[in-house]
Amino acid sequence: MPRYIAALFLILLSIAIICSPAAAAEGKDASSNPLGSIPFIGGFGSLSDPVIIHFFFNPGCGACEKIHPVMEAYAANHSDVKVEFYSLAGNQTNIDLFNTYQKAYNISHAHVPILFLGNTNLMGEEEITEKLDTTVAEVKKGSNKAGLLSNLSSGNGNVSASSINPGFLIVAGIGEGLNPCGLLVLALLLVSLMASQSRRTVLAIGLAYIVAFFAVRLLSGFAIFSVIQLPGLSQTFTLIAAAVAIIAGIIQVKDGLSKKQHPLLSIPDSKKSLISSYMKKASVPAGLVVGALVGVYGMACTAGIYISILGMLYKEPAIGLVYLVLYNILVVIPLLAILLLVFFGIPPEKVSAWRDDQKSMLRLMIGIVMIIMGIVILIPML
Repeated sequence: MPRYIAALFLILLSIAIICSPAAAAEGKDASSNPLGSIPFIGGFGSLSDPVIIHFFFNPGCGACEKIHPVMEAYAANHSDVKVEFYSLAGNQTNIDLFNTYQKAYNISHAHVPILFLGNTNLMGEEEITEKLDTTVAEVKKGSNKAGLLSNLSSGNGNVSASSINPGFLIVAGIGEGLNPCGLLVLALLLVSLMASQSRRTVLAIGLAYIVAFFAVRLLSGFAIFSVIQLPGLSQTFTLIAAAVAIIAGIIQVKDGLSKKQHPLLSIPDSKKSLISSYMKKASVPAGLVVGALVGVYGMACTAGIYISILGMLYKEPAIGLVYLVLYNILVVIPLLAILLLVFFGIPPEKVSAWRDDQKSMLRLMIGIVMIIMGIVILIPML
């Protein structure tokens, strides 16, 4: 069984690498990347071309909320003007584009709301309100209507394809679900229950453990996801996520190869006695508490994977939250499988023995996944 699991894991990992955004990008012409170059200033457009306004905003900004409907109304009432809206709330593509605009227009400290049109920019609620009409009129008279960066725009800020790779989510989710920390506690819980409880009771307590484990992980993911959306934190978090994944991966690989009995990334010894005390109570509420505790303290085992996953998902908030839920479902699938195997007759002692025999291999595989994910996050930033 261990050989089949390792083979399946390596196959899934290979598919994820082949399908990754970094691999898909290889061999493309540099001109296909809209952020790769800055168009030459002074290109001549047709007199019938609309004036293109690139409007950057943040939904949490008071001034932006006042100007946003003004820009929508302006575009609706002027057929010769096209306004393209770019939200900076957790959209790394738009943030990168915003930084490119700042450099091209030689602005050292830009803030939202801000718009770029022609070779001019208007920043802040007051300036946009007072100068929009006259600036648009000046651009209309000029020869370069489309503006300095018109070629970077692809409409409504969607300048690149999704950076979320389902292959990595599947491999990382299943890999994290097989981490020795979560398996250890579940196996010990089932061993203690099978000696004195009916199979239905074991199933109920085991499900309580898994539900609480899932809930704590999901809520912590939502909390971190929300914090990342704050302006100025996204780039920093991405670097931290990549660094944590690579460092934690190296530690896991080292512990896996050395077969250490007390690995560095594991549930703290001070918390194991607390978890053990609730396990002895053998009730559904106790199962919920144990699952919640493992969800919190078990993060030490696989924090590198979870943080790197969040580093990938935050770039596309709407679909990213859906993927976050699906990812955590993947994480608990191995736990559910073990619970059902025990419920249908496999001795929990056998599960515990298998976990002890394969824990070094599992740490090694998880460490490799962490390192690869950290590199995948880091490459686009170099």
